[in-house]
Amino acid sequence: GINAEYGKQWYQRRVRGHSFENFAMFRSLAIVLALSAVVEAKDVTILTIDKLNAGRKGPPYNSTVIVLNLADDAKLIDVMNKAQKEGTFSFDYTMHLQWGAYITTINGLYADSATKQYWQILGGSRMKPTQLGASSYVPADQEKVLFRLVTWDREPCPDPTDETLLE
Repeated sequence: GINAEYGKQWYQRRVRGHSFENFAMFRSLAIVLALSAVVEAKDVTILTIDKLNAGRKGPPYNSTVIVLNLADDAKLIDVMNKAQKEGTFSFDYTMHLQWGAYITTINGLYADSATKQYWQILGGSRMKPTQLGASSYVPADQEKVLFRLVTWDREPCPDPTDETLLE
């Protein structure tokens, strides 16, 4: 009778209520986990040495720009674009179909290809020339990337006061 119907309704509310709450909790947890995976970010520091063929990797730097909260898969060109949008760094490049972005100017300083100048990119834990250009190189979280102005007709002369050469 009445007690059986009341019991049935109570049971349906309790069981269905819990299963819905559990589902809602599970769905909320799944959304939080998905968002946390997307929010994973990295920070990259851009350094520059403007002196032609300085031969050093260490300070003093002409500029130091820390770019925060980048996507984990951000390429160097993405890091540079974000810094430029934030007004802390400027650059220009020409795009080559095969090789990607060729950096021509950094912070107003033009690398004159007529005199064999270019912006060399160094990175990684040992601050070595990268094997990839700005549109392909993916810096790691907390990585420092150095742009230094060099000529391609000779290797830069090592600076004897550069302590990073002793690594």
